[in-house]
Amino acid sequence: MGNRRRTWNKGTQLINILCCAALLLAGFRSGAEASPAKSDSAKPLGISGAVQGSAGREGQAGTPLDTVALLTDLGRSMTEPGSPLRLVFKWQGSYTGEAGESSAAVNSLSKSLGLPAAVKSEEEGHAAYRSSSKTGGMKTSLFSSEMGDGGSYVIVTVETNDLFFTTGLAEAAEQAGNIMTSAGIAADWNVSLQGTSREHGDAGQALKLTERMLEGKLQGISAAETYEDAATASISYTVPSTMHTVQSGEHRLALQAAVHKDDVLGGNRVTIGLPLITIEY
Repeated sequence: MGNRRRTWNKGTQLINILCCAALLLAGFRSGAEASPAKSDSAKPLGISGAVQGSAGREGQAGTPLDTVALLTDLGRSMTEPGSPLRLVFKWQGSYTGEAGESSAAVNSLSKSLGLPAAVKSEEEGHAAYRSSSKTGGMKTSLFSSEMGDGGSYVIVTVETNDLFFTTGLAEAAEQAGNIMTSAGIAADWNVSLQGTSREHGDAGQALKLTERMLEGKLQGISAAETYEDAATASISYTVPSTMHTVQSGEHRLALQAAVHKDDVLGGNRVTIGLPLITIEY
């Protein structure tokens, strides 16, 4: 695959920057409760009905609802009609609590998210907790890893393998963020969408054609960082009118696009991330 499993290439080094920045955030109060996220039963629907945001414009992509609406619109333009659209929304941040209270704190958060009790394991020398559940075509997951001195790092993910058959994802993602805030976690978010590209040929050429579509929809978009190998091409952009960004060197990045030529399944896979891609592309 483009950025292979368990292997970070140059196209994903920016993700480490984002995660490290998130680790500087602090504050988690155990025992905070909120209403669990809910979703309607899955049912087929047109792509325009997949999200209920009223924006769908780059200048309004500052909230989860509006960003999912924008990303859905971009994905519709760049992918083969009728092909599945995978969408992954992630919240991530760090918290500091009392030593020895991580399990209680994580299970309190898990309950608030409407998930079952978290399962503890040992990962890379740290205690880690995981919990997840599925509702229709949507999956919500919780991951927390102890970092020492009472600190932990937490990720909450809301995702679907086919946005066409999933309702309420944007609302569930926004509510997950509200629950984390209520729990005292100062979390940041990113969202990625992936599908079968309309463009064919090698990855670099397909990405150039994809970029033309982006230029027609996002005013002021400008390429800032690039990566390319034999099967994958990626460009990260600044977009002045987009509010949710991440700092990378001298640039405030707002969007990353990547195309990977899939020799196994055939065709090209296009991935779009706001502000960055945090899934395999």
